Amino acid sequence: MPESTVVLTYGPSGIGKTTEQGYSFPRALFAAAPGALNSIKSVCGYMPATTRVDTIEAATKLIRDVSGKFDWLVIDDFSFMAEQTFSRLEKKKSGFQLWGALRDIALDFRDTARYAKVSVVMNAWEQPPKTNARGIPIRGGPMLSGRLPEQIPAMCDLVLRASHDPRRQPWPAVYRCSLDPSWVMKDRFNVAQQADPAPMNLAEILRAAGLEIVRHPDLPDQEEVVSALADHFSGMQDNLAASANEVYSKLLKSGMPVAAARWTLRDALDRSTIRWALATRALSFYDVNQTSLL
Repeated sequence: MPESTVVLTYGPSGIGKTTEQGYSFPRALFAAAPGALNSIKSVCGYMPATTRVDTIEAATKLIRDVSGKFDWLVIDDFSFMAEQTFSRLEKKKSGFQLWGALRDIALDFRDTARYAKVSVVMNAWEQPPKTNARGIPIRGGPMLSGRLPEQIPAMCDLVLRASHDPRRQPWPAVYRCSLDPSWVMKDRFNVAQQADPAPMNLAEILRAAGLEIVRHPDLPDQEEVVSALADHFSGMQDNLAASANEVYSKLLKSGMPVAAARWTLRDALDRSTIRWALATRALSFYDVNQTSLL
């Protein structure tokens, strides 16, 4: 990977961010608390390489240590890590010294992640929009202390908000990315923003942006199958569910394990959805559903 990529996802607990990133980055190193990755094992069918860090400083050191050894580092619970960092600083400092120290730690993390030879994904809890004591509106975003909810996203290439969407089946969640004054979101690749609401599939969003995201070593033929199925589903509106069920049955009959079959079909459907969204947006200059200029 010629350049590192920095991604932040945030959303309510239990929406499936960790599992989604297990699907997306099977060869990544995950920094997570004990038991936090059990959903990856039970849903995706494997357990990723795992380590643990408790503070932002420790995460910064980890980035330096694994630079060039892994393509991706996933920090599973950045909100908890930031909370632990703030709690530790609060015991030693107060006032401007406290916030200055937190800022310096965040800047060191930012610079290390930005220039490391490893791409970084941060997974955070969500905090809603609010108004501070001076009456200034604060955008909703990752649940972090001080000015970190704005400082951390500023360093990222991609900031996505995980959101429930019951219309999206069989995975009723999406990644939101739009120019919203109430929420922090951004997309330097111009994929998730054009496909908004995009499938909750970081790997397919990044592949659509031209990045190479490697597959699990036990699934060497998965990319070939996903590519063929995505072509099959492209543009299909009627009977999509019936066709997907038929394909799923064929994958199982071919001897593919249940977890791998669901994973493969998920990526194929999401890829076709993203392709369709990008192609549709390319056909018009104005999105009449999003603009008041017409």
